[in-house]
Amino acid sequence: MRAWLLRLRLNPRCHRVFSGAVLDGQELYRDLMRLAPDDLGEQHRKEAGVLFRCEADQRGFVVLAQLRFPPRLERLPEELATEVRQRELTPLLERLERGTRVRYRIDANPTKRNGDLVEDKGKRGKLTVLRGTESELWWVRKAGEAGLHPLEIRSTPMPDVLGREYRKRGASERVKHGVSRFEGVGMVTDPDALRAAVIDGIGRARTFGCGMLSVGPEERG
Repeated sequence: MRAWLLRLRLNPRCHRVFSGAVLDGQELYRDLMRLAPDDLGEQHRKEAGVLFRCEADQRGFVVLAQLRFPPRLERLPEELATEVRQRELTPLLERLERGTRVRYRIDANPTKRNGDLVEDKGKRGKLTVLRGTESELWWVRKAGEAGLHPLEIRSTPMPDVLGREYRKRGASERVKHGVSRFEGVGMVTDPDALRAAVIDGIGRARTFGCGMLSVGPEERG
């Protein structure tokens, strides 16, 4: 398993990836997909493994993005970013061992599908965004499946991201995806599962800026 990480400082004048204060995840995803090889077959999105997360600092917005191939930076739109850095994640992933403590961060789209309860009548099959304690319980379950036992969880509601859902007859509509950020310290319980989760992502709305799990060495003072 190999992966490359990009750090892009967004150009504040590139307004097409934002709608007001809301990130247009679909537009940004299109730009990032240009960095992947062209000959990936019918499942090119899955093979490219493009994931990303937008973060804010005192200078504006930074996009952290990753993919499974060396990025073709010459194909990045010139107007998108003012700074670009890259590095391979493979050495870090190879060092993961059972029992290792790591710091983690993920912007996720925690959801549940309504079931057959009486109170769900008329809403069966629809997705509901989880908030608060429910979202943290969702993360504990997903992290465990991904080979990471959270020892510490800090959750923060994040701005929604824009995406598009396709309806019958090819029609589509703009939709917002709820986002929660989970970060803290965790212990590796299954290194192979954690490596796969970092490369593949976790949860829904991955093509809109959710699901990218970042892990790194725990910093101890």
